[in-house]
Amino acid sequence: MIQPKTSRAHEHKPFLSTRKVFHVIAASVTPLYYWYHPLAATVPQARIQVVIGSLVGFILFLLFDLFRMRDRDFNSKFMNTFSFIVRRGEEGRFTGATHLCFAFVVVSWFFSREVAVTAMLFLSLGDTSAEMAGRYFGKNKVFRRSLEGSLGFFLVTFPIAWVILDDWRVAVLGALAGTLVELFSFEVDDNLTVPIGSAAALFGALILMHTYFP
Repeated sequence: MIQPKTSRAHEHKPFLSTRKVFHVIAASVTPLYYWYHPLAATVPQARIQVVIGSLVGFILFLLFDLFRMRDRDFNSKFMNTFSFIVRRGEEGRFTGATHLCFAFVVVSWFFSREVAVTAMLFLSLGDTSAEMAGRYFGKNKVFRRSLEGSLGFFLVTFPIAWVILDDWRVAVLGALAGTLVELFSFEVDDNLTVPIGSAAALFGALILMHTYFP
């Protein structure tokens, strides 16, 4: 029996790869904890816990990355063993986990809980949505990304920002800014740029709307 041909564009594309599942879970734990803070009596206490926890994670991942990049054999074995959650392009540079932890330290320390949690969820859910939309529906290229992927990012992050910040105007501006940051994150890991860029945009949008358009 002759098997129907499958276009190469749809080969080897599981609905949600192990790496993306891991990314969503790992990047969502911190904002969910910060929002509900089950082990902290107050929000300031939760903030300190999140900052310290993210800082410890950053230091550990940074030291590990520096070690593995100095040892080629170990690095090669590590990349082969954990290829299901680590990008091949990270073999000679810091992993997404290092960038993510550093970004979480920055947004947790410099911004309010609402802004920080929103920016973190932009990364965990928005970035994943962008990749999936671009992978399955992406046809119109915009630089190195796809218009469909950017639309997927916006459609997921806009309601997240609206629910948390309770202002659709801020949500629109923040989601749009996050979409543009993700779109133009070429040379820098978007695990770093999306949370920090989105938090800065949300903070600016809050000041703008509440000061000049209350």
